[in-house]
Amino acid sequence: MKKTLIALAAVAATGAAFAQSSVTLYGVADISLGAASDPGLGLINDDFQAISANTLNNGNSRWGVRGVEDLGGGLKAGFNFEQGLSLADGSLAQSGGGAFGRAANLSLMGNFGEVRLGRSLSTSFYAVTMWELTGAANYSVVGNQFGFAGAGPRDSAAIMYFSPNMGGFTVGASTVLEGNQPVAVPPALQLGAKYDLSVGYANGPLVASFAYNTQENGVEGYALGAKYNFGAFTIAGSYQNAENEADGTTRGEGFTIGGTANLGPVALTLDIARDTEFKDTDWVLEAKYPLSKRTFVYGVAMRDGKGKTSATNNPTGAINVTGYAVGIRHNF
Repeated sequence: MKKTLIALAAVAATGAAFAQSSVTLYGVADISLGAASDPGLGLINDDFQAISANTLNNGNSRWGVRGVEDLGGGLKAGFNFEQGLSLADGSLAQSGGGAFGRAANLSLMGNFGEVRLGRSLSTSFYAVTMWELTGAANYSVVGNQFGFAGAGPRDSAAIMYFSPNMGGFTVGASTVLEGNQPVAVPPALQLGAKYDLSVGYANGPLVASFAYNTQENGVEGYALGAKYNFGAFTIAGSYQNAENEADGTTRGEGFTIGGTANLGPVALTLDIARDTEFKDTDWVLEAKYPLSKRTFVYGVAMRDGKGKTSATNNPTGAINVTGYAVGIRHNF
């Protein structure tokens, strides 16, 4: 992603000057046109419509700033603030939390790796997206079916560590302390402290990762996945499991399998996610065509399965949903 770099020699604030190496303004603009068989994908209705910040977009539109200051001796400090928005009406498209719910964190970096504090994408998210074929698009069947090792993509008040690259291997670890549990949550629903661990390997055509996270109330999940690039095409697959040990129920267990073929400038991806516990299959067919290094058009057709649909096994009466869209994404 090509970014606009703003060099700051000094910034005056409240009479003091603060040295800052660099601040980067970046973002994404994404909008599509499409429809779904049922508004279960988050659409206003099932009519053909302009879509933004939705499952039928490649990604959520957003803008953010990140900065890095060289502290000397190989040590750096950094920050990242990121906010989502809808191109349909200009409203905020929050990803939990407040206005900057996509990211709000501070980092310390060096030869030891990175320590990050605040709201951020989770270590499980980074591990899964190493091999996920659609680049963690909104319509990713891996994320929509199983989450990211059974958890959401972001953590608030996280204490995170990312190792340097060690011969292709990387390690990530994080925790959210029990004291950061929202006080408004009833005690019976509180999750307790969360722990997240991931190990990744990327070297040549092979990429693989393992992600595991657990919470003190007994909820835990893990994902083991890999992809291999043959040049003209890439294949990927994973095993997924997420359980609630408190009541012994399985929240999601199954596998994903898919591939991407490069047909000239067009990248065509088919990805399938099967939850074997609930007999639920999701699939997505995506085509992407680059207009430049920062802009591409895409087309997507997808099915969001709802598993068992009888009145006995599915009291909500949820039905399988299909959707399709064509869109454009610009990264800046």
